[in-house]
Amino acid sequence: MTKIKKKTKSGRLFALIVSIICFALCISLADLFSTAIMAGNFSGIFSSSSKITSYNIYAISTSQSSILVSAEESASSIKSQNGAGYIYNENSVYYVLASAYEKENDAELVKSNLEESGLSPFIITISIPEISITSNLTSIEKNALISAINIFKIAYQELYDISVSLDTSLKNETECKLSLNDLSSKINKIKTSFEASFNSKLTNDILNIKLKLESLNNLITQLIEYTSTNSISFSSKIKYNYIECLILNKNLCNDIKNQI
Repeated sequence: MTKIKKKTKSGRLFALIVSIICFALCISLADLFSTAIMAGNFSGIFSSSSKITSYNIYAISTSQSSILVSAEESASSIKSQNGAGYIYNENSVYYVLASAYEKENDAELVKSNLEESGLSPFIITISIPEISITSNLTSIEKNALISAINIFKIAYQELYDISVSLDTSLKNETECKLSLNDLSSKINKIKTSFEASFNSKLTNDILNIKLKLESLNNLITQLIEYTSTNSISFSSKIKYNYIECLILNKNLCNDIKNQI
C-alpha cells in the first residue's frame, strides 16, 4: 500500500509540472498569435505624421506692374524673345517671368547676363510649402499620395531640362516631343495609381489632387500638340508651362492647407 501511494504522489507531481508547462506554452503561443494578428491587420498603416519637403524656385522677372495690361504688354515682348512671359501675381503686383531655376546661383548668373545686355531683371522666389501627411493610410495609399504630389516638381524639372536641350540644340522639336510623351505617360501612370488607391476615399482634398493631376497632364498635352507661331515659339511655351507646373503645385498646397 505504501508503494502505491508513492506512485500516486509522483504521478500528481508530474501532472502538475506538465500543466504548468502547458499553461506557459499556451500563454506564449497566445502572445505570438496575437502579434501575428496585429501585424496582419495593421501592417503598412501610417498613423504618425510624414512630410513632403518644401522647396524654392528662383524666377527671373524682367518687369513688374500694378496694372495687368502693362504686364501683358511686357509678357508679349518676353515671349517673342523665347522667354516664358508668365504673369505672376503676388500681393496685387504683376511680375513678368522669363524663366525659373532650382538653384539660386543659376538665377543670379542669368540675372547678371541680362544686366550686361542692358536689362534690369530681378529674382522672385516662388516657395512651395511643406505638406504634412497626418491621415491613417496604408503603404499603398501613402506611396500613391506622395508620388502624386511630387510629380508636379518632377514635371517642372523635366520640362526645364527639355527647354535647355532645345535652346542649346541638343534636341530638336521632334525629339523634345518624344520626351514630352514619356513625361505624359509617367503622369498618367501616377494618376491612374492614385485614383485606384483612393477610389473609396474621395474626400475634397483627394478630389483636388486628382483635378490638379488632370491639369498637369493637360499642360504636357498642350506642348505635345503645340505648333510654334511668330509670336510664341515652342521654347517660350515650354518655359511658360514649366512655371505653370510650379503654380499648380503651390495652389494645391494652399487648397489643402499644407496638410492631408
